[in-house]
Amino acid sequence: MKKETHTSHEVQIEDGDVAYVKMPRAEQDKKVAKSIMLRELIKDYKGPDIVLDFSEDEELLGVEILAF
Repeated sequence: MKKETHTSHEVQIEDGDVAYVKMPRAEQDKKVAKSIMLRELIKDYKGPDIVLDFSEDEELLGVEILAF
């Protein structure tokens, strides 16, 4: 039997143009040390700007989605 686990994510929507998804297991006291745009990773990416936020120890803290 396959077991499925669901977690909830905190989503913040700012000004209708920006959404931020916080990773549920990210420690609250960690700060963003590095941000990487999806466009930097995928050469011909066509879509909204997506920014991956990482802590100093390379943990994914959140994902920012910017409207076109």
